[in-house]
Amino acid sequence: MKFFRKVSVKIVKALLSILPQSLVDKVKQNPRLVAAYSRNLHKSGLLYQLQTLDELKRSYADYINNHNGYLAEQATHFGETCKTDCSLIVCVTDYNANSLLATLKSIKEQHAAFSNVVIYCSANNTVKINEFLSLHSALSFKTVTSLNTECLPPKVVNSPCFFIFAGDVLHPYLGFVLATELSSSSKFAYVDTDFLNEKSQQREFADFKPGWNPDLQLTNGYISSGIWVKNVGDFSAVKLPLNTFMLSVFMCTRYISNPKLGVEHISQVLLSRPSNLPKFSNAKKQLSALYAPFASVMESALPSVYLRWHLNTQPLVSIIIPTRNGLALVKGCIESILNKTTYSNYEILLIDNGSDDPECLKYFNQLSKHSKIKVLNYAGEFNYSAINNFAAKNATGEVLALVNNDIEVIEPNWLTNMVSHVMRDDIGCVGAKLLYSDNRIQHAGVVMGYGGGAGHGHKYFPSDHFGYMNRLIATQNYSAVTAACLLIKAKDFWAVGGLNAKKLTIAFNDVDLCLKVRELGKRNLYCAEAVLYHHESVSRGHEDTPEKVKRFNAELAYLQTTWADVIAADPAYNPNLTLKRENFAIKSFR
Repeated sequence: MKFFRKVSVKIVKALLSILPQSLVDKVKQNPRLVAAYSRNLHKSGLLYQLQTLDELKRSYADYINNHNGYLAEQATHFGETCKTDCSLIVCVTDYNANSLLATLKSIKEQHAAFSNVVIYCSANNTVKINEFLSLHSALSFKTVTSLNTECLPPKVVNSPCFFIFAGDVLHPYLGFVLATELSSSSKFAYVDTDFLNEKSQQREFADFKPGWNPDLQLTNGYISSGIWVKNVGDFSAVKLPLNTFMLSVFMCTRYISNPKLGVEHISQVLLSRPSNLPKFSNAKKQLSALYAPFASVMESALPSVYLRWHLNTQPLVSIIIPTRNGLALVKGCIESILNKTTYSNYEILLIDNGSDDPECLKYFNQLSKHSKIKVLNYAGEFNYSAINNFAAKNATGEVLALVNNDIEVIEPNWLTNMVSHVMRDDIGCVGAKLLYSDNRIQHAGVVMGYGGGAGHGHKYFPSDHFGYMNRLIATQNYSAVTAACLLIKAKDFWAVGGLNAKKLTIAFNDVDLCLKVRELGKRNLYCAEAVLYHHESVSRGHEDTPEKVKRFNAELAYLQTTWADVIAADPAYNPNLTLKRENFAIKSFR
């Protein structure tokens, strides 16, 4: 049966891909057809597919062809008038003639040459590098052992600089893009990168980076080369040791010194890096010293860094769990919290929305006698937003935890990890890594724009997958997170008026909440170390009835109207990635 359903769904998907868009839109407006398609799509197993290696290679080749054509056209438009006043600084950590030669060759091929090229190296490499330069380059390079003002050429001092490492290969139009894309107000910027295959020297596996994402930088050092600095003095003032992680650590220091710092992102692959780069977690010793004033680097075997931010207090957390009947789910949820959670300063508010199962009512009565649990009755019809707002008014905690009744604790330190983040001044909503019962990813951050609204990045990936750019295992910022397990300071919750109980009764209320909190100047965060089960398919099901489809469409329309700007360009995503699937695949350029 599943085989025939899969074949049928594939046929329907193929038909939809060739039909005129106006006809497809008309079909989507029929609740019965959408409901039937939704049911069969979920049952077919087609949503479980990850992108294959061949698909990735083909899609990236298409990107490269499209991007090169675009830049050639732009360069023709600007003509000879385009010149860059930017200097290039090549950092040499361990001298290797082949690596430096590859970099120098790409420097010579620039369509808009850099005004100066500086080789930054240690003193014991100076003689060898100068000898190499005299043999292999007719360009005028300056070798320095320090980036202090007295060591740099006068033309470089107080001027914009672009930092790379020896072994990095520049795109021929890099200088041109820097000259034409950066605004006059920019102070720091970075570009997208890819990797050079060690044998074939072909470009592959692009890192299409998100916009400035401070927490991803702290945990994964996603910006590791290809950094533009308006004034080289801003870099030299930090006085970092010359090593492989120097540029990653520099970007970490920028956030630490100024959490509100703006950093510009040029979402074009303009730098190719060696494929054998060390893991960011290898810099643990240096990072531990850097982060010590505000966070501890915890033990982890992963390539990302696991941070637990220091807590000055142990705030009371009010865990809000709405339910109607669902004895097995509620019992599993509450008992896993009580038995597995190491953080102790919490209360549970169980909100009973009209349960009529005698066994449930008996169990709720028992729970009401527990010192940590309050059972409250909400008599109105089911309205997720209204129920949680009602509970929040009855909560006494400094922190609110919105938790679905089908959540089950896996990792005992889930609440400790989430509280340590939510108490940070510049953090708003904090979400968890949620797994389906079969250990596939249900939630690891919400990406705006999926399906024209919002969806879960890496959905259906295996739970032990590192994700695109390690984004499944690294704590980072997203525009939104799901309220199936969400922490927020009570003052922030009420500062934005709580959940929207009028327009968003069931769907997208959590996304709307997060985006409202974001407008307070706070960043929302996915906490990769907080891992729980979310037995979603058991409790909620899918939008698979005409009534549900109609309601869902109305709520989607509200989201699209209210948050059109974020849906059009989610800073936590990348414009070169697809919005048709939740797998971080490259979008079609054909």
